[in-house]
Amino acid sequence: MSGRRGKPEAAGEDEGAGGGNDPSLSSTLIRGIEILQCFNSSDRALGNAEIARRLDLNRPTVSRLCKTLVHLGYLRRDAKGAFRLAPKLLALNYPVLSAMPWRHEVLRPMRELAEMCGGNASLGVMSGDSFVHIQTAGIPPGWPHIPDIGQTGPLHRSALGWSLLSLLEGREYDDKIAEIRALHPEEFARFRDATTAAVERCRVEGFCVSYGDWRPDLVAAGAPLGRTEDGLCVAIACALPRYRAVPEYFETDLGPRLAAAAESVRLSGVFVLGPAATVRGRRQSRAS
Repeated sequence: MSGRRGKPEAAGEDEGAGGGNDPSLSSTLIRGIEILQCFNSSDRALGNAEIARRLDLNRPTVSRLCKTLVHLGYLRRDAKGAFRLAPKLLALNYPVLSAMPWRHEVLRPMRELAEMCGGNASLGVMSGDSFVHIQTAGIPPGWPHIPDIGQTGPLHRSALGWSLLSLLEGREYDDKIAEIRALHPEEFARFRDATTAAVERCRVEGFCVSYGDWRPDLVAAGAPLGRTEDGLCVAIACALPRYRAVPEYFETDLGPRLAAAAESVRLSGVFVLGPAATVRGRRQSRAS
């Protein structure tokens, strides 16, 4: 999680900066969630002053919000008095994950792929301008980065993200690209061409490859699975440490295997590709 900067809040107010210009939004709720988003794997313990600095809020406001989050069980204090995320937050995950029973159907092919390539396999869904891991398999020794459930990453510079974007079409795709461009203008400008090419490759060949675009020490191949009945976009990815990654293997072996595994999973009927991707995929199959 990473904190976003906001503006000072007048004590006792529940509207204004934290809710942007929309008076129907609760700035207090937004700021409480932003406090939780300040914590990540590198910043596991934070004090009032640091949280206030990151969110550009006054310390009394942060103190009141943190005290409320402690009372609710979502923050806890350590022996040094710093705040840490509390285990109760994990309870919020359960209703979300329990609504995705199809995760277990994909776990077996994920494990097979991870074992076959000697790397890691991840299942992800689209959420705003990011993807969220909802299942992982394989933890090889010496692994530089171990993905876990709940971890997020960028849509516009990752194999998993490009695979998810390929599931969007027409106005929906254009709107998502505009959203990403607005949130990450400079970064998106650097990865615009790569994103366009990778999305098209997913639609035609069923997979794409990222050579350290998200994490420099990893090379990953991704493949779109499709949409669930309730509208979630889902994709799968396999990654290897860069020092072990051979481009030819990703392009001619792992990538096509991943696309084939995704097609096999779709036979269950849980995931559906868009019309354009389905038609182009059939054309590609006939051509080969």
